[in-house]
Amino acid sequence: MSQSTTTSEVATFAIARKALERIRDLGQVPDPATYAVWFTYFQGHNQTLNREIEELGPGALSRTRLNAIHDRHFATERHFGQLLSVGEALGAETRKVENVIKVASGSAADYGLDLQNAAETLDIGGTNSSASELIKSLVRSTDAIQQTNALLQAQLQQSEHQFRLLQENMETLRLESMTDPLTRLANRKYFDFFLSQATALAADEEAPDSFSLAMVDVDRFKQFNDQFGHVTGDDVLRLVAFALKNNVRANDLVARYGGDEFVVLLPNASLEDAMAIGDQIRKAVAERPLLRRATKETLGYVTLSIGVAAWTPGETAEALLERADRHLYQAKANGRNCLVGAPVPPKPSTAPARSTT
Repeated sequence: MSQSTTTSEVATFAIARKALERIRDLGQVPDPATYAVWFTYFQGHNQTLNREIEELGPGALSRTRLNAIHDRHFATERHFGQLLSVGEALGAETRKVENVIKVASGSAADYGLDLQNAAETLDIGGTNSSASELIKSLVRSTDAIQQTNALLQAQLQQSEHQFRLLQENMETLRLESMTDPLTRLANRKYFDFFLSQATALAADEEAPDSFSLAMVDVDRFKQFNDQFGHVTGDDVLRLVAFALKNNVRANDLVARYGGDEFVVLLPNASLEDAMAIGDQIRKAVAERPLLRRATKETLGYVTLSIGVAAWTPGETAEALLERADRHLYQAKANGRNCLVGAPVPPKPSTAPARSTT
């Protein structure tokens, strides 16, 4: 290793060596996916991946499971990013085809008109008949070209139509891939993608108040399901989704994170801004009674517990989520139907799991 090697490079080499040693000890092949998983594990920047590996234990880490872990943590984001750009690329190509049609059609028509005018001028002026016949021959040839171009234009227009259908299908697929079917909010995959983008952008700008995050959980949701049935439980989730969408700013991202848990990404929002928005959401839900759709019977009120955290320089997306989740746990511990955004000391590893009810 040369003297010019930086401290960062030394650390990277050390992580790479640990990854290769672990792969060798487990008798695995150091293919790109396996190496990426173990390198990230020893790097320690993705705590969700680390917990998943540690919970499985070395004996359960087959190549199939490692590939599945890789797909969850690496491939999904890349493929999703590609999907987001496909519709735009198809739109650009469609516009190119349309322009080609217009230019080709217009050029042939102009060319034929010019030759026709020239032929008429020669006839009026009594010019040599051979020249006039030549021009007329060219006009006839141009007519043939125009007919060919008309056929080509029809074919291109048909292709353009098919292109637009494909674009519409891709847009439908794109929307479905990032939408939760029950609440019509963004889904977790879409949220994870944009959280990673927001974190990367914030890290580049090093802006402490570049964005904040709110984790939202429905209080005692299991009791609604057990007492009134899953149909009513779905109505509860739709009610919360409606309140979320109608009490955030236009550029905020609201997503269903899983089960009865939601998340809001708030760009350009300080902790105080995010807490104000979160409390507005909490009040909007708590003040609206839940009605049974068939009978309009009042079934009670839904309340929310909310944990808020603002991104800090150097913080990973996973660390930010964990901090917001700890605040949400504290809101539950405080009696529910409240919001916590102040720093909360890390819970000991022996603490009971956060209640989801």
